[in-house]
Amino acid sequence: MKTEPLLRLPIVVLVLGACLASGAAAADYGVAAVVGSPRGALGEQADVAGGVAGHALLSTPKGTLALRFDGSWLLYGSETIRLPVAQTAGRLNREITTDNWIAQLGVGPQLSFPLGRARPYLGAFAGLSYLSTTSHLRDPGGFVSAESTNYDDTAFAYGGGGGLLVPIGHGSTSLDLGLRYVRTETVRFLAEGDLGGDGADVVARPHRGQANLLEFHVGVVFSGRPRAAAP
Repeated sequence: MKTEPLLRLPIVVLVLGACLASGAAAADYGVAAVVGSPRGALGEQADVAGGVAGHALLSTPKGTLALRFDGSWLLYGSETIRLPVAQTAGRLNREITTDNWIAQLGVGPQLSFPLGRARPYLGAFAGLSYLSTTSHLRDPGGFVSAESTNYDDTAFAYGGGGGLLVPIGHGSTSLDLGLRYVRTETVRFLAEGDLGGDGADVVARPHRGQANLLEFHVGVVFSGRPRAAAP
């Protein structure tokens, strides 16, 4: 893997942040629902991932150039087993749910330009992907009474993407339609069925490889910048 472009990205982020901080910058915020198509080693173990994402933009007054901060949480697997509560003749059960999920953080430049009332954008980012498998125990009343992290790992991640902002009405809110590709370095992770044991000792059978994702998102963006009138 060529690392020189990746080493340059933090420098670009620092320079862009300094430029924005020295001038009058506007802030935008967005939230979105995300559906991901796993690739690489993760794609061999999971068909789909879904979750939520949020971002913040620190941009120039016209919004052409911005520094974007992203965060997301996606679930790519889940399984539940039921255990009878002792001395209830099997009529009461506790549930142990095990979730496989990814949390992502990234930062990078974004470039956008007006197209009528809409605003297409393109960007690149670098950050971290955290993959974790956690289990929690629910009692018969539905309350979580215990939880544990069974396995986790963190890897460097980078990628790029783009989208389209479409104004909603005449306010400062826009519909956000976009996609991005997230590529990770080699990471270890669990998928559905990778935890086993005899009830006393849990055995994890991790996979090793890239946990890449092609992500599609639909969300809304709230702008702190006055909207320019349509030509």
